[in-house]
Amino acid sequence: MSEQMKFIVDKLNAEPFNRKFNLISFDALDSLQLQQILNDVLGEIDPQHKLDLRDEAPEDTAIRMFSCLRVLKYKPKTEQGSLQAFRVGLVKGEKHIIHPVLHWLLQRIPDLKKRAYLARFLVKIDVPQDMLLDDQVQMVFSSYEDLLEQFKEAHKATERIKSSGVTATEVRADIVNMEDERQQVRKRIERLKKKVQTNVPNPEAALKAATAHRKEKEHEHQLGEQKVDQKNQLLHLEQRYQRVRKQLRDLQASNMGSSAEGLIQQLEDENSGNSFIVKEKLPRELLARRQVRDSLRRISDEPTMSQDDIAALQEKVQQTNEACRQLYEQRIVNKKPVDDKVSLFRQQAAVVGRKKEGVASSLAELRDEVAQLEAEVAEKRSRLDGVDEQMLNPDGAKDFLKSSKRDHDLLKVKKREMEAVQAENGIKERSLDLVIQQGDAIKQEAIALEEQHGVGGFQNTQENLAEVAAKKSGIDETKERLLEDLSAMVLKLDKISKEKSTTLQPLIKEIRPLRMDSKTLEEEHAALKQKYDVEKAGLESESSVVEQDVRSLHGSLMQQETRLQYLKECEKCVQAKLERAAAEFKLYTSGTKDKGEKKQTFRESHQKRMQALDATNKELKQKQKEVRANHAENMKQMKMWQDVQQLMVAKRAAFKKQEERRQEEAEREREILANEDRLVI
Repeated sequence: MSEQMKFIVDKLNAEPFNRKFNLISFDALDSLQLQQILNDVLGEIDPQHKLDLRDEAPEDTAIRMFSCLRVLKYKPKTEQGSLQAFRVGLVKGEKHIIHPVLHWLLQRIPDLKKRAYLARFLVKIDVPQDMLLDDQVQMVFSSYEDLLEQFKEAHKATERIKSSGVTATEVRADIVNMEDERQQVRKRIERLKKKVQTNVPNPEAALKAATAHRKEKEHEHQLGEQKVDQKNQLLHLEQRYQRVRKQLRDLQASNMGSSAEGLIQQLEDENSGNSFIVKEKLPRELLARRQVRDSLRRISDEPTMSQDDIAALQEKVQQTNEACRQLYEQRIVNKKPVDDKVSLFRQQAAVVGRKKEGVASSLAELRDEVAQLEAEVAEKRSRLDGVDEQMLNPDGAKDFLKSSKRDHDLLKVKKREMEAVQAENGIKERSLDLVIQQGDAIKQEAIALEEQHGVGGFQNTQENLAEVAAKKSGIDETKERLLEDLSAMVLKLDKISKEKSTTLQPLIKEIRPLRMDSKTLEEEHAALKQKYDVEKAGLESESSVVEQDVRSLHGSLMQQETRLQYLKECEKCVQAKLERAAAEFKLYTSGTKDKGEKKQTFRESHQKRMQALDATNKELKQKQKEVRANHAENMKQMKMWQDVQQLMVAKRAAFKKQEERRQEEAEREREILANEDRLVI
C-alpha cells in the first residue's frame, strides 16, 4: 500500500498535474478532496470531466464517474457480491476504494486518453427495438453505423501512418525535392511553350482544342464508370428484390391455411415451453453449476491430501454406501401398499420430468442450430451481394472456366519463360562476376606498374576523364533526342488538332442546338421534378397521418369489441347466477311440490352431504383407532405368517429336490436294465 501511495504522489507531483503532495499530506486529504483529485485525473483523460465537484450534485457526480470508469473498462478488485460496496465507497470518497482507482488510471494515461477519445465516437446510441421498426429511424441508424465503420477505418489508417516510422525531417526533405522537381517541370513547360509559339502558327487555338479534347475524354471516362456502377447497382437491387420476393412467398406458403386460433395455440405452446425453460430448467442447471463451483472451490481451499487421507475417504465412502444399501433394504421390507402407489406416482412424475427436460434441451439445441444456420445464411447472402450476375448463370460460369483455363496455361508458359530467363540471368551474372574479378586483377597490376614508374594515379585519372566524357555525350544525346521528340510531338499534335477541328466542325454546329434543347429540357425536368417532390412529400405526409389515424381507430375498435364481448359474457354469468339464486329463494320460501316430491334446496342438499361426510369421518376415525390398537398384534401375526410362508417354501423346495432325486434313481435303474438285456442278446 505504501508503494502504491508513493507512486500516486509521484505522478500527481509531475506534469501535467503539478501538485505539491507528500505521503503525509496526501494521506490527510478528506473524502471530497480525494474525489476532486480523481475527477481531475479523469478530466486529464477526457476533457468533458474537467469541472468543480462543488458545482455538481453528488448523484450526478457518481453517475458520471461510474459511466467513465465503465467506458475505460476498469474492473474493481473486489470480492464476489461486493460491487455495491465499491460504488458506495466511491460515492463516500473512501481511501481504500479511490487509491486503487488512481493507481490504475495514472499507470496508463496515454492508452486511456485514446480509449476515451474513441469512446466518444464508437459507443453506440441505445435505440429501443420498437423505434427501429420505423423505416426512417432504421435508415438513419444504418447511416449512423456506416459512419462508425468509416471512422474506424480512418482511425486505423491514421495509426498505420503514425506507426510507419516516417519522420518530420524525411517529410521536409521530400517536400524540398518535390519543390525542386516542380521548378524543373515549370522551366521545361516554359521552354516548350516558347518552342510551340515559335513553330506553331496558332498555338492558343491548338491548346484550347487539346484541352477540350482531354476534358471530353475524361468526361467520357467518368460517364463510362458511372454507367458501370449504375449497372452493378441495378443488378444488386434486382437480386435483392428476387430474394425478398422469395422470402415473401415462403412466408405466405408457411402461413397458408393457418387460423388465428392455431397461431394463438402455437404461441401458447411456445410460451409454455419458454416459461418451463426459464422457471424450471435454467434455475436447476444454475443451481447444479453453483453446487459444482462451490464444491470445486471447497476442494481448492483444502490443503493437499496424502495417501492416508485418500484411503480414509475411500473407506468412509464405502461405509456410507453400505449404510445406504441397508436403509434401502429396510425400506423395502417396511414398505406399505399405499407407499407403493405413491412411489409409482412419483416414478411416473420423475419420468415425465425427465422427458420434459430432454425435450427442453433438444429445443434449446435446435434453437441454437437454427440461429447458427440463419447467421450462416446471412453471411452467404452478404457474400453473394458482391457476385456478378454473369457468374450466376451457366454460360457465365463456362466462360469464366474457359478464361481461367487460358490464364492458367498462359501462366505456365510465362513461368517457364521466366525460369529460362532467370537461368540465363544467373549465367550472365556469373560471367560478369568473373570479368569484374579479372578486371580488378588487371587494375591492381596496372597500379603496381604505375607505382614502379612513378606515375601513380594515372589510370584513375584517365578513367574519371573517360567517365565524364561518356556522361557528357550521353546527356547531349538525351537532350537532342528529347528536343527531336518534342518537336515531332508538337507537329503531330498540330496536325491531329487540325484534322479533328475540320472533322468536328459540322458536328459542333449540329450539337449546339441540341445542347440548347437539352438545357431547356433539363430546366423543365428540374422544375417538374421539384414540383413532383413537393407533391409526393405532401401526399406521403398526409397518407402517413391517415394511416396512423386508421391504425389507432382500428386498435381502439378492437379493444372496444373485446370489452363488449367480455361484458356480454359477464352479463350472461351474472344472469345465470341471478336465475339460480331466484330459483333457490323460491324453493326455500314457497315449499311447493313437483310431481309429488318436494325439491331440495342447495342448502338442504349441502347439509345432507355434510352430515354424511361427518358420519363417514366418524367411522374412519373409529377404524383408525382400531387399527392403531391392533397394529402391534397384527404386525406380529404378519411376521408369523411370513415365517410360515418361508417354511412352506423351504419344504416345497425340499420335496422338489427329493422328487428329482427319485426320478434320477428310477432313470438310472431303467438304464441298467436296458444294458443287461442288451448283453444277454
